[in-house]
Amino acid sequence: MVRWGGLDRLPQGSILIDVGCGIGGSTRTLAKEYGFEAIGVTISPQQVRRATELTPPDVSARFQVDDALELSFPDASFDVVWSVEAGPHMPDKAQFAQELLRVLKPGGILVVADWNQRDDRQVPLNVWEKSVMQQLLDQWAHPQFSSIEGFAELLEATGLTTDGVATADWTRATLPSWLDTIWQGIIRPQGWLQYGVSGFIKSVREVPTILLMRFAFGTGLCRFGMFKAVRAEMGGSRQAIAQAATRV
Repeated sequence: MVRWGGLDRLPQGSILIDVGCGIGGSTRTLAKEYGFEAIGVTISPQQVRRATELTPPDVSARFQVDDALELSFPDASFDVVWSVEAGPHMPDKAQFAQELLRVLKPGGILVVADWNQRDDRQVPLNVWEKSVMQQLLDQWAHPQFSSIEGFAELLEATGLTTDGVATADWTRATLPSWLDTIWQGIIRPQGWLQYGVSGFIKSVREVPTILLMRFAFGTGLCRFGMFKAVRAEMGGSRQAIAQAATRV
């Protein structure tokens, strides 16, 4: 993602926000390995606490509770906006797109990786596909998956990008990770062993959902989407963004 987005060419000390950072894995790596001054935000206080515990004091990464649909930062605050697999959690995809670009500085870079579904405007989902997608939404407690094409359109509709939005489909490259997730739980059981029987039950309960995700990505029902954009040299007030949203 760093190379694909051109982030490895940015100067040391560039300011980056990781939107939907979870327990901060990406945030720490970006700070430690690439020299970013990184801020990770998540809506979960528990994730912020765990991310902080896992981050050594010499790593330039900090974490705070924030809402990705209404970020507390001023317009044009960051050189880089980064987000991995946070989009499916968002009930309002258009607002999510707007906030990602609003807090990006003019000339700054947005890089997003996400789970997406096939664009059903091009090939409508049939009965069994709708059933699979609903099961995945229910299991992951996601409101909705967007398509690669649909989310790119939402980013462009903000009017805050230069030369549109670049996309890529990384499904093939990421496909092995689903089964490897299960395998890692077997050969490295420390993560769930510390929680005893309840940890074991929760881990086993995830296996059918992971297998269903592997099936969905393997058949083309789901796609691993990549998005890259550069913030336009223009104002980014909430009012301007709200006006752009009316065109979506």
